This record gives sequence, structure tokens and C-alpha cells, in this order.
Amino acid sequence: MSNESPREDINVRSDAYFIARTCGTCGCCGVSTLLVAVALPPEHETLAFDAEAESEASAQDTWEHAACNAFLFYIDYLPPPVRRRLQEISPNFRFAHSGRTQGSHWANHCERCGSLLDDHDLFCEPEGAFLPTDPAAAGTVLLSLIREPIEAATAGYTCDPEFFAAMSAT
Repeated sequence: MSNESPREDINVRSDAYFIARTCGTCGCCGVSTLLVAVALPPEHETLAFDAEAESEASAQDTWEHAACNAFLFYIDYLPPPVRRRLQEISPNFRFAHSGRTQGSHWANHCERCGSLLDDHDLFCEPEGAFLPTDPAAAGTVLLSLIREPIEAATAGYTCDPEFFAAMSAT
């Protein structure tokens, strides 16, 4: 992993990443649609703010190793090679404005009606596509390990997702 990032908003990085694939139901039209996500393996790094600094001016961000898997969501920035891989799998994964977050990020869209599928519903709600509540549901998520570096700017990060080990490696 590089010690320097070309962008100042990068807050996660890793020597490898997973592309997760599953299907979910569109809340707008009710049709099943392909969904993709980015996950990181153990030993990825997260940027941590020094909360113990005496002042904000003296605080320095530091990179910390994470010993767990993690899903990324509300992703503001992905490097072009990662975006291309994701869009080859699902052209409906694209940069969009979300009413819930009042911001723009990379998000899944319905294959049929084009509606944005909210990351909160996919990653934060029990039984969401990437938050299964049992091993059988987790088994419907396919994980492909990509042995290439990634740096991302993300507002959502799920550390050590339950049932990650039950997801299917391809």
C-alpha cells in the first residue's frame, strides 16, 4: 500500500479487495435486480483522526490496520480501474445523487426501472442485500477477490460483517 494518496479524501486502502454480487428487490418496481458492492479483506487500512491531540491544529491522521473484513458504502471515490471492473459486472452501478444523504456517491440502480437502491437499505437494514441475517442468506452473496490495490473515499464502513464467512467465494 502506498504511503501517499493522490487525493486528500482517501480514508481506506488495501492491497486487495472483494467484489460482492447478489440480487435484491427494487423498492420502486418490485423486480429482482443485480447488486454489487466493494468489500475489503483483513489487513486493509483505515484513516483514523488523532482524537487525543491537544488541538485540531496539532492532530494528525494516521493509518491503522484493520484485522477484519469490511463492506464499503456511500462511496464518494473509487479509482478508475475499480469503477471499470464494477461497471463491467453491473452497468447499473454508477455515480448518483441520493436524497437520503443529500450527497452523491457510487450506487446500485435497478436494471428495469433505473431507480437508485439506497445504500442504507442494502448495508444497514437487517435482511438488506449485504446485511444477511443468517448463513443461508449470506450464501447468496458471491465474493470475488481482486488482487489489486484500492484506495477509496467512503462515508460508510461495516467492520466485520456478520456471516461474511458464509458468503460464497468465486
